[in-house]
Amino acid sequence: MKVKGLFSILSVVLLLSALLAIGIASADDVLKIDERRSYVTNLATGEDRKTYADFLHTDQFEGDELEFRIYVSKTGVPIPDNYVLELRTNMDKPRDWKFGDEIYHSASVIVWQGKNEHAYPFPSPIILTGVVPEPIRQVKEPGFEKYNIEGIGKDDVYVELTVGTSRDGTTLETIQQKLSPSMVFYSTDKDIQDAERELNESLGAASAKVGETTKMEQDIRGLYEGGHPGWASKLAKDYKELASTIEAPPIVLYVIVSVILGLILGSVFVYVYVSRGGGKGVDITQISSELDDTSERIGEKSSSINALSTKFARSEDAEKRGMARELVRLRASLNEISNDIRTISDKIRGAK
Repeated sequence: MKVKGLFSILSVVLLLSALLAIGIASADDVLKIDERRSYVTNLATGEDRKTYADFLHTDQFEGDELEFRIYVSKTGVPIPDNYVLELRTNMDKPRDWKFGDEIYHSASVIVWQGKNEHAYPFPSPIILTGVVPEPIRQVKEPGFEKYNIEGIGKDDVYVELTVGTSRDGTTLETIQQKLSPSMVFYSTDKDIQDAERELNESLGAASAKVGETTKMEQDIRGLYEGGHPGWASKLAKDYKELASTIEAPPIVLYVIVSVILGLILGSVFVYVYVSRGGGKGVDITQISSELDDTSERIGEKSSSINALSTKFARSEDAEKRGMARELVRLRASLNEISNDIRTISDKIRGAK
């Protein structure tokens, strides 16, 4: 009993696998694509052919010539006499559809018309050769959405087979079945891929310095996705350089403050040490002279801070202008400390 049950389950699994491989048709579908047999060949590169499933949603370079061999068969469902099959693609010329013994050069064509054609075995495979079009697509400009404009970027390329009805034999009047899977892939080129790689590298480096994803980074990515890869890549590089310059002033400031703090603490230590009677035998004149030097070095650092504050004060960034005001206050305090150190030096001289 267990063996019989296991055999039944295995049979169901195999049946489902077979249906998935050839495409599952609904009760009303009259045609189906055999994905297992259908394939695509890149005639420009000579690469090994890819199955229908493997080729779906892949990137293909502009200008490459592709050949599709699409194996289609009837499902066994009765076919109304007025049913036709439309073959449609947006691939570029030279472009040829081969259906049976007939060859068509248009982007779309109606075939498989009438009771007589329905009665014969389906002429499989359907062969399409065409060129991958330019990666140009419709985009929307922020604030100017009402205008239809074109941008550069990956664009959808499709190959569609549709069963329907037609009165004139040239266009579909009704759609009865879209054969699945509908073939969709993307047109691109090497320059677009290079721009995307450079953009990611620049924004990654900038984000590492800034420490977070900024609105600027989001806007640059939006510019790329909106059909402007060249400008997006250029601005990403500029943003990377800007991130480096933004990072530099705080580091310089921290170094200056650290050095000054060390000088101040050293001066205070010397004064306390001498004033309390320590350091007997030490050359007081030399210590006093070194304190004067310390005062001068603090004055030099104060001048550096003044240069930074002047630079920040001219910035359009409100945060930098605020930092400039803080630097001005810091410089004033340093000048007072420098004067105090000179006073300490004078007192040490008077203590000898």
